[in-house]
Amino acid sequence: MDRLARVFSKQDELITLDGGYKDEYETFKSLDSLPAEKLLRFQQLSVNLLQDLEKPHDRKKCTERSRSLREEGNIVFRGTGSGSPPDSDRVLNACRLYTGAVFEAEDALDELALAFANRGMALQEYGYYREAYDDCANSLEFGYPERLRHKVIMRQAHCAWKLEKIEPLEEHLRCLEQLQLNDTFRQQLQDLKEKLQLLKNQSNELDILEDSKNKDLEEIHTDPGQRGRFMVAKETIARGKIIFSEKASCFVPLEQRLICQQCAATLMSAPIPCPKCHQRVVYCSRKCREAHSAIHRYECAAYQRDLLKLLGVSHLALRLVLTYLPQMLSHLQEGTSAQEIWNGIIDMTKKQEARETTPEYLLSLRMVSHLDKASQAELVYHILCANLLQVYLKEHTDFFDQFHSSSASTKDWQLITSALILRSAGQLLANGHVGDALLPVGLEPNEFALLQPDLWQKPRHLKLGQLHNLAHSELITAINLPYLSLCNHACAPSIRTKFDGCSVVNYAARDISAGEEIFNCYTRDYKNSLKIQRSEPLKEVYKFQCSCAQCTQTNPDQDYLNFHRYRCEKSNCRQEFLPDVKLQRNNLSWWLPSNADNLIICTVCKERQYFAWYNDFLDLVESCADSLKRKALFQAFDDLDKWLVDHHILKRNLAEELITACFVEIDEGTSLDKKDYENLARIIRKQLEGTAAQCGDTSMEYIAQMTYLWDLIALRKCQSNKKEILELNGKLEYLAKEQSEVFLNYYNDFIEQQCK
Repeated sequence: MDRLARVFSKQDELITLDGGYKDEYETFKSLDSLPAEKLLRFQQLSVNLLQDLEKPHDRKKCTERSRSLREEGNIVFRGTGSGSPPDSDRVLNACRLYTGAVFEAEDALDELALAFANRGMALQEYGYYREAYDDCANSLEFGYPERLRHKVIMRQAHCAWKLEKIEPLEEHLRCLEQLQLNDTFRQQLQDLKEKLQLLKNQSNELDILEDSKNKDLEEIHTDPGQRGRFMVAKETIARGKIIFSEKASCFVPLEQRLICQQCAATLMSAPIPCPKCHQRVVYCSRKCREAHSAIHRYECAAYQRDLLKLLGVSHLALRLVLTYLPQMLSHLQEGTSAQEIWNGIIDMTKKQEARETTPEYLLSLRMVSHLDKASQAELVYHILCANLLQVYLKEHTDFFDQFHSSSASTKDWQLITSALILRSAGQLLANGHVGDALLPVGLEPNEFALLQPDLWQKPRHLKLGQLHNLAHSELITAINLPYLSLCNHACAPSIRTKFDGCSVVNYAARDISAGEEIFNCYTRDYKNSLKIQRSEPLKEVYKFQCSCAQCTQTNPDQDYLNFHRYRCEKSNCRQEFLPDVKLQRNNLSWWLPSNADNLIICTVCKERQYFAWYNDFLDLVESCADSLKRKALFQAFDDLDKWLVDHHILKRNLAEELITACFVEIDEGTSLDKKDYENLARIIRKQLEGTAAQCGDTSMEYIAQMTYLWDLIALRKCQSNKKEILELNGKLEYLAKEQSEVFLNYYNDFIEQQCK
């Protein structure tokens, strides 16, 4: 990052933006007209930076590291004896080591092939047949030894049978028939032939594909004034009803999180890395790897240099251009100059079609941008990012070869590409979204959820009492959603967005009347922030002053402050009060280290509050392994009502501390008595009430906290009833499919029988 900053600083000294910002094309046209010496120096700085970012690569060391991990995996996989872990744990531990061998091999293809083959063997034994099938194909692709390939093909055939894939099974059996096999393999071949015939006899059943279509409940209006294009309800929409869904073509992982680059899957048992990207890019399947190949071919060298993480939103902007420009090319081929091509792009944005017929690239090109309102420093930064990416494409990829049949020159297309990257970055600053998912607690970025032996009893089925360990909500993607971006902002949003990989489903957060505008919230909503905390990012990022119904009412902060009501600790006062937000804005979260020196003053008696009970509570949390201290902790939680009124946010935070500490003890085998479990369940339910009041009972915060109650019910450590269990099960609709499957399996395995 420091190196990038130094280069950008030098480039900034070489350019001027005389006359202010006009548009993206004119910006790069002006850069292109710099004096020859300056222009050469400007571009050479980018070229040199890209060269400096190249990483040395030692294939011999990759081979050694991969072989070591594979051999360790072999020992674990063969493990027998009284000291060996259960079979499922043993196989998953072997899979983790084989996965490490796959990643470490990189482009040492001999070791890569062996690592894939061994992982496929372990995955097959565990029951991940699709993933094992893919690993067998990977092994053959990367050069598995010819003399042993019959073993891999036999595994493929077995997995194809388990997956009930008739055509691949037939193909593998034909291949095996042509090979020299010993008696054992010939018998396996005969068995699979018989199983194939059984499959054919049972193949009359038809697969039914559910087509989830967008609900025709919204329409787009255009206001030539301040609102631009916006969304309104055609008819009355009841709370919880789906309004619309959208699938994005473009997203990028956040913080180098290893998720599938094609579908954004997070729960992977057999990640397939690009062997050239130094363990930075993975796919959940060969199908996803192939689908993403048209994009990755242009990003691979950038990942090798670890370039893209330096550029923030410009990485997603690059991916938009890589995805959309080939789709636009047929409409732009006739342009003989950069100016004509740019005019053609702008003309396309003015066409009006129904949503069903409008290409995604046009929806994206029409998104609003505020680059014209950006500060000089911000604008220059995004210009330099766009230029660097264009230079990268020219110097390290064959991206510009696709334009050879065009009437315009390569130089023209370089200018257009820079302008489009800048345009997309400006639009994403005001319209980009971030998607979340539930992941295992404490999972490292290079670890994979489905390979954690402590969690799983069989594929996608958690062990009893482990649901709470799959309840860490994390932002995982920066994603382009041009249709959702049509919704204007309000601090009291009317939609609740569910992120499902690279798709979203938008539910009505409340009843919406026919003709009413449908609003999204661009920042924290009115129940989770002060007006001033919302208005600053809205002004800085989105360039407007919020005038929604919540912000223009007499007491815009009242709903938020209701979660910060105290009872004065002074015996001669004991009155309820709300902190004075004008004087104590940062004090509302006084317990955070960054606010440790701030004070809370009772607005009634004007006395400082010392909160001695707070540190006493935390001390008890640290000691909750002790039975007596644990009982004192439960009492201390009940005593919070003396100081914190109703669903005070600190009360919920302390509840989380208590619950987490108790479950750490449970996970480590500490025995809680019946009363302890009753108290724990009561506190969890109290915490859920407060979370529902502030965040909503379908929020990720609620669902994450709900897992603790599910575990107590599954463990039969607390009383529940059919109504509560069914209500909890109803929350699964708001989870991504891959997480919902795991939760539903847990429900069916351990909870469902309790509501019969």
